[in-house]
Amino acid sequence: MPPKAKPAKKKKGISLTPEKKKLLKQLIMQKAAEEMKKQQEKEAEEKRVAVEARVPKLEIDKLDQGGLEKKVRELFATVCRLEEEKYDWEARLGRQTEEINELNIKVNDIKGKFSKPVLKKVAKKSTKITTKSKLTSFTNLKSTGQSKFALEPEKDEEKKPDWAGEPHLKHKDEDAAPAEEEEEEEEEEEEE
Repeated sequence: MPPKAKPAKKKKGISLTPEKKKLLKQLIMQKAAEEMKKQQEKEAEEKRVAVEARVPKLEIDKLDQGGLEKKVRELFATVCRLEEEKYDWEARLGRQTEEINELNIKVNDIKGKFSKPVLKKVAKKSTKITTKSKLTSFTNLKSTGQSKFALEPEKDEEKKPDWAGEPHLKHKDEDAAPAEEEEEEEEEEEEE
């Protein structure tokens, strides 16, 4: 018996041609647009009903001058009252927002979770440039050969005793001292 050929496995789901996909997309967009339009009309109607419930109709056709002035005062009083309510609600909302923030901070403290502050990003190249410029300003300085802490030499060099200038009478430590001083000066120059 020859082996039977297995039928090709069908893909799960519906395969659509690009034309059908485009048509389906258009239909979905039309349906979504209609739904949005209906929702906007419904919200506008609800808003109109709410405004009518709060604000009565303005009937000024049959009023004379005194009646109009009275109506204006009433409307002004209503506007003032509503502005006060608005201010009170805004202040209350601000206080509640602050309380929520404080409570969130307390909760984070209790849990041990701390929010890291957002750090300002700084370009690495600019920091290297500034540090190099600081270093180069000190490295370009040249030594004058004199230590700024050295004592001024005495002007009475002529009055030295005769034995002070003789090399055979000097101590061994004095010969080493000038070399050490030169080395120290060179080290200070390098550090600066």
